[in-house]
Amino acid sequence: MGGFVAQYPVLRWGIAAGFVVAAVLVAGRLPVFAHGVVGGASRPAADHESDAAHLLMCLVMLAMLVFPMVAAPDALRGVLTAMTVVYAAVLAGRVWAWRNGDCAPARAATIGYHLTAATAMLWSMSGHGMSMAMDRPPVGSSVPMLVFAALFVLDAVLMFVPGPISALRHASGHAMTPAAVIPHVVMDLGTAYMLAAAALN
Repeated sequence: MGGFVAQYPVLRWGIAAGFVVAAVLVAGRLPVFAHGVVGGASRPAADHESDAAHLLMCLVMLAMLVFPMVAAPDALRGVLTAMTVVYAAVLAGRVWAWRNGDCAPARAATIGYHLTAATAMLWSMSGHGMSMAMDRPPVGSSVPMLVFAALFVLDAVLMFVPGPISALRHASGHAMTPAAVIPHVVMDLGTAYMLAAAALN
């Protein structure tokens, strides 16, 4: 994957800049950074667990993009594995609460999205015996990666289509504000980029 990332510097640094913007927007919603915000529109729908998950994923993606050839694959796989386990546990808790009427479906869907993205990131690194600088995976695994990359791109595009945009934002737990939607789109495109890089390396 590292070779692919290094070959396309404009795309690489553009996505890296997107993750910086997404990280800043998400961090601004966390309580530790948001004390100075007055009457923020997204405060009623705040989901601090999801925001923390999003911030962690942005930082991991940045590490992979900024240091594609020297980032320790084993360490990154360990971090991603821990993230998927934690997100799965949080999702299980929210699904349980939802079934008991104590949690809105959108809150479960939000963590479900992060779990899906983290799993895709882990798959792009370790699901087929790859590391950041190893050869491309077999064709049988490249095709599913490209299909999932296309699905993430489609999800990003649908966030801007007038028809389903309101329903999609509601289903994914996002407030109707750019500060909530932009990080989701950046994560979509970054995950798609990772999958494509792993498949085409």
